[in-house]
Amino acid sequence: MAVHERGSRKDSMTETRRSSFLPPPFTGPGLQSHSSSSPSPPTPPVSSKLQRLWVKDKGLVWILLSQAFGVLMNGTTRALEENGKGMDPFQILLARMSLTLLLASGYMWYKNTPDFPLGKPEVRGLLMARGFGGFFGVFGMYYSLQYLPLAEATVITFLAPGLACWACSILIHEPFGRLEKFACLVSLLGVVLIARPSTIFAASNSGNSTVDDDATPSQRLKGTGVGLVGVLGAASAYTTIRWIGKRAHPLISVNYFAAWCTLISVIAQFTIPGVTFSLPADLRQWGLLVFLGVCGFAMQFLLAAALSYEKSSRATNIAYMQMIFAIAFDKIVFGHSPDLTSIAGSSLILGSALCVATMASTGKPDYKALDDASPEHHDQSRQGLMTADVELANVPEGPERC
Repeated sequence: MAVHERGSRKDSMTETRRSSFLPPPFTGPGLQSHSSSSPSPPTPPVSSKLQRLWVKDKGLVWILLSQAFGVLMNGTTRALEENGKGMDPFQILLARMSLTLLLASGYMWYKNTPDFPLGKPEVRGLLMARGFGGFFGVFGMYYSLQYLPLAEATVITFLAPGLACWACSILIHEPFGRLEKFACLVSLLGVVLIARPSTIFAASNSGNSTVDDDATPSQRLKGTGVGLVGVLGAASAYTTIRWIGKRAHPLISVNYFAAWCTLISVIAQFTIPGVTFSLPADLRQWGLLVFLGVCGFAMQFLLAAALSYEKSSRATNIAYMQMIFAIAFDKIVFGHSPDLTSIAGSSLILGSALCVATMASTGKPDYKALDDASPEHHDQSRQGLMTADVELANVPEGPERC
């Protein structure tokens, strides 16, 4: 037995020495070595990588597209108003919002959206407040476009998120720290730099390239003032959106907003002196109105769709790309280049808004509806206003943010 074991060990040692002198197995092109027991996994094709990237980031792409449509919509509005000599803001609102109401209602009816058209009974009051505040938000934006360049009228609306955070800290006890308060005060200084009231900037050059030749200093100041009224309306819309949470479908909120704007615009054209109901004067105005309505609905729809895929604070921050779009649109279409004063004011407002968004988005990543009956109500209410779920859930608009 022992002799047999010694013989086996000797044979194995001889085989080991012999194998050490053998060349490695040839693995040329198209051939695989059979010495490996576990073959390497196949490399995924480029198409599958692009598909995974699209699934991961398509929410951000949709938000980016929605901001582009929002800037196109507001640029079209400015072209229709023609520095106060064209169509009235109420006429533009009626055309745009009636089309949005029709398209949104048709889509929800086709998709059998839950609780269409009025929403759940417990949030109908908040939905009405959202629509009413949203009207003043969009009207303030449209009115200011008569006398301010698109980029400046757009950046003023970034005051709304900070103001809404302050309102939410009072109404639903959300956190609103000292840094956020300081950021809001800094943004107000930015508004002063953009408005350039004559009592402060009496020596400024009247031939500035950012100011329209037809806009006097008083008109510019009036446009800024009405724009600030729009900020109050947009902030109230933000606050009610935060309160509603996910208890209402985003497009139902859009419908309330569009319905209020349509109703108030009709009443204003028959009651306010100097504002009369009139049809577009030519094919150009008809075409611009249709384009404006389509852009408005596309912006709302893309934001609503993006919410289903994008839950992170990236969605909040990418929404500020609309400012870059607005500056480019101003330069390419209207030929306006901002001067140093406007750049400084816009930077203060934009930086403050980003600060508020960054500070407020450090809460919990997942947001549930603010329901008074929920045992987690008080804990959930600590999440900041500017998280992606809240900012985009009920689709506050792009540039006018209402």
